[in-house]
Amino acid sequence: MAGMVVQTAARKLGKTEANWVAAVDEGTGITISSILFERRIPVTDLEAALRDVLALHPRLRSTIEQAHNEFFFQTPETVSVSLSEIVWSAQGEEEGDEDNRAQQLWHGITEDELNIPYQKCPVPVFEPKLYLLPESQSLLVLRLHAAAADMASTPIIIKQVVSSLYKRSGTEKESAEGVEDNLEKLKLSEPQEVLLPCIEDAIPSGQAKKPFWAHGVDVVGYGLVSRRHAYLPFDNPEGLRQSKLLRAGLTAEATDLLLKECEKRSVSIHGAINAAALKTVTAYKRVGPRGEHYGTTVLLQCRNRLHPVLPDSTVGFYHAALMRTIHTTEPESFWDLATRCSEDFDTAIKNRKHFTDMGDLNALMVQAMRFPNLTPSGSLRTSVLSTMFTPVVEDLGEEAAAVGVKDYLSCSSTHGVGPCLALFPFMRESALQFSFVFSSPLYSRTLMQSLVDSIIFYLTEK
Repeated sequence: MAGMVVQTAARKLGKTEANWVAAVDEGTGITISSILFERRIPVTDLEAALRDVLALHPRLRSTIEQAHNEFFFQTPETVSVSLSEIVWSAQGEEEGDEDNRAQQLWHGITEDELNIPYQKCPVPVFEPKLYLLPESQSLLVLRLHAAAADMASTPIIIKQVVSSLYKRSGTEKESAEGVEDNLEKLKLSEPQEVLLPCIEDAIPSGQAKKPFWAHGVDVVGYGLVSRRHAYLPFDNPEGLRQSKLLRAGLTAEATDLLLKECEKRSVSIHGAINAAALKTVTAYKRVGPRGEHYGTTVLLQCRNRLHPVLPDSTVGFYHAALMRTIHTTEPESFWDLATRCSEDFDTAIKNRKHFTDMGDLNALMVQAMRFPNLTPSGSLRTSVLSTMFTPVVEDLGEEAAAVGVKDYLSCSSTHGVGPCLALFPFMRESALQFSFVFSSPLYSRTLMQSLVDSIIFYLTEK
């Protein structure tokens, strides 16, 4: 490793980052990346791997602190890791064969972590935990604060953890003394300075420009339009809410067929995913030819759209949201809807809505959290679904199998302010995979599983 990557010790949070501090306090934006290993991983190796990752990413070393009603990232130049180790005793809840039991346990722990709140200021933005599971398996859980790491950051972190473990295994295994020597060299080497601005400060000049009066008009406009939005009917809007996790995906063959069909029809993958979700909702609600208006939130990864352009390997929050309203009917065909969704999102991006409306959407998010009664049944639901503009690419290569990685996933909590159903799409080994997160008891697992099955059906039975 060339050296420590450093940043100014303190930086004020941008408006989007500060909004995520409030959202995480409410229960939305607790991001979990969990890696299931089929063997016991030495704690010393994991701690060394995590130190390597923290050395590369100043944002992960940060804590969020508050002074004079403002939030700041406090970023030390030194690297320290505190890895909590938890021995998980068998609860007798998992059924099926060994692989199914391991998967149920892994998903259950990940789900539990989605619902563990962060401590108050100072808030550590990166919290690793190691679960020692039955059958000599290990589960590494990485808790990430949304203000410090977006979903595009998760595969970067996972890959670097795995790569660092790989360097410590087999013929490349370092002795404990060697690891310590390497760390000392790291501390003594010339620091590499890195700029980690908030997204608002990195928007290219003029691209977020909007007259002051237009902001007010658009905020009111978004508010009025949202009153027309239809939502999934609530099971229990009164109970204490938690985030629940479901997973599903396409095979590599099915993904290839979907992508070829999208290319043939000039439809983007995000258009197809949104159409599958909206067709599922209209079919479930039996809206018929009358149709309904649905709000859909699309998160756009902006690192390559900023000035200066940030490398894809930058860890931080650099997503911008698009809030779109789509009217559809039950009889509308899947591909017609996918085409409209694709064109609508592409036009919004061409018109720079992800930058010009950033402040407006931040204001609406704050209003929803301050006045939940403005949302349907006080549910804090602001759209029927949210998803990513493009799937997050995950590629661990051959190193994953070499260090014993059995599976891994990433997702984020939504039981505060958020959508009825959050879709987190990933592209792994040429296969489209999803983590789905919903709020319970607002919705039941049985209902959401049926909706997830329907979404996958639309994506595979074109």
